[in-house]
Amino acid sequence: MLLAIEVDEGGYVATHQHYSHAHEQGWPFPMWINSLTGQQGVAAGWHFQNDGPGWVWDYNLRQHPDSPFGREKAMAGWELENIRSLGIVENKWRLESTGDSPTITTPANVGMDAFNAPYLQLRWTRSPAAPAGVLPYVEWKREGDEEFSPERRVYFRYSSGNRDYESVSGSTHSMITMYSHPLWQGRIKRIRIALAPGESNVTFSIDSFFTVYDTRHTINNPIYILACWNYFRWTGDVEFLGSVVNKMRLALRYQQTVLGGMKYNHIRNPWPGHDGLSGFTLNPDGNKQVNYGHGIGSNYWDILPFGWDDMYATNQYYASTEAMANVEELVQRHPEWGISRGAMGLDPEELRLHAAKVKQTANQKFWDQEKGRFIGCVDQDGQGHDYGFTFLNLDAIWYGIADEENSRAIVDWLSGKRIVAGDTSTDADIYHWRFGPRATTQRNIKWYGFTWTGPETIPWGGQVQDGGAVLGFSFYDMYARLQAKDAESAWGRLVEILRWEKEVWSEGGYRAYYEGGKKGTTLQGGGTAGGVGIDAEFFESSLVPSIVVYGFLGMEPDEGRLRIMPKLPDSCPQMGVSNILYHNVRLDVKASKEELIVRMADKPLEPVCIELEEFRQLAGSQQRGPVFTLAEPGIYHFRK
Repeated sequence: MLLAIEVDEGGYVATHQHYSHAHEQGWPFPMWINSLTGQQGVAAGWHFQNDGPGWVWDYNLRQHPDSPFGREKAMAGWELENIRSLGIVENKWRLESTGDSPTITTPANVGMDAFNAPYLQLRWTRSPAAPAGVLPYVEWKREGDEEFSPERRVYFRYSSGNRDYESVSGSTHSMITMYSHPLWQGRIKRIRIALAPGESNVTFSIDSFFTVYDTRHTINNPIYILACWNYFRWTGDVEFLGSVVNKMRLALRYQQTVLGGMKYNHIRNPWPGHDGLSGFTLNPDGNKQVNYGHGIGSNYWDILPFGWDDMYATNQYYASTEAMANVEELVQRHPEWGISRGAMGLDPEELRLHAAKVKQTANQKFWDQEKGRFIGCVDQDGQGHDYGFTFLNLDAIWYGIADEENSRAIVDWLSGKRIVAGDTSTDADIYHWRFGPRATTQRNIKWYGFTWTGPETIPWGGQVQDGGAVLGFSFYDMYARLQAKDAESAWGRLVEILRWEKEVWSEGGYRAYYEGGKKGTTLQGGGTAGGVGIDAEFFESSLVPSIVVYGFLGMEPDEGRLRIMPKLPDSCPQMGVSNILYHNVRLDVKASKEELIVRMADKPLEPVCIELEEFRQLAGSQQRGPVFTLAEPGIYHFRK
């Protein structure tokens, strides 16, 4: 899977999502259908088939059979030059050139706003194949422009789309980047598409043409780096590392440069619409003004407008910088691996110095001294946003960016030792859903992207991102308690999760347990919104058991060794795991206060190095110390 992840030529790591009419490498919404359309509209799209896949059809065109943006009606009003229409053929608009340089121009009765159209996308095919060295292009007229002009022109490549999406539509997906052109501003009256400059005798089949919001996610890059690093740490697969290391370097450089990491010592998101501003404004008279194009989500929490100066993204930028420092150090230390540093290589010491600056900046810029927690982001207008984001604060402890004092303050807040004035949920109610903390502790009816404008219609806790909860992130809660409090606190949370789980299955499983909202909310998943995320697309639920590995047993792979440093609660004096795969060797590990037992099921290709938290004696030998080398299968007892 990691080998298949796409990193574009600029260094952005693609989002791999289901088929969509949004950004080809981004999240599947927002789309043009989420905005105003028509002559005074801000976005537009034309889909030349009677029916089709994706949310444009599921949630809009199928419900509006007379829409001017779908089926045969989508062809009306287009101006054709040196080209003629053959109608809809095989679910595409078939066009045939009648002269040189055929063009098509959008209808005069449909306008758009440049800010809401940072990209355009043409899904099409042509026959014969295009000649080398000649690119199609778009030109546009703004309000006040009488003619099209080469000064207002953007060229595009034939295939700049998502190959998975292209396999569904049977078309080439051409993404056209508009926002970087200085004259792509204001109201756009019409767009002319030059399909085949200088050519004649060409046939075209157009699936669709539409405006595209920038739905990319800042967290893809650090997640990719961390995933590659973790895979290598556990497997020791040098061939894998060699095949991805330059993609990892490029992914970090993108964060350092495009996302402002080096300049600001935190992430500043410059993408269109990722400004941290709310997608709507509450007017004094109680009405709402929708701010189309603003507050587009930048991460997993997709209806919340994290952006601009973004702590959520900075958490992971810091962690990915530390990970790349480790990678580069290993590459330097092991020339026998044959992994080139080349022009892409990064200096590990410089990376660590920079990471330290990022940590210092984050603990100052994003830390709310009065509330004792990190805020989510600071928007483009300089306004900070905080709704008690438990997930963000727990991430800060997991990734190591929170300093020791701030880590303790976060855990004190979540455990109820400290009450934050103004929060909707405090003390024990933070764990209202039992299996983990609410995602947020303060009711939010003001700060969302422009696609989510009625939050007040959903009760507190009825939406995962507003007082709801996600099971998987309980892992970070328990880990934070282990680091900033003690093992007993973390164990207490795990016991409550197990108690809840037993009750759930006694009533028939997750779906039956939450059916009809009888437990106070419904499950989110499979396209249905709700207050609790457990199954369906919530694969992260599998994180919870790993608290035993990373937390209570303290297993941490490092260069050439596996650290095992248990933190056991008095309430559970013995704990273990089976079939942990480390460097292609299966291990069973069991820890108690007196003894650590490691069972190695396979003969390792190279001896396995184990590092313990203190000096221990290897039973049946004279070996004593914190570091041991295991070369043969067997059961090893390490005693105090």
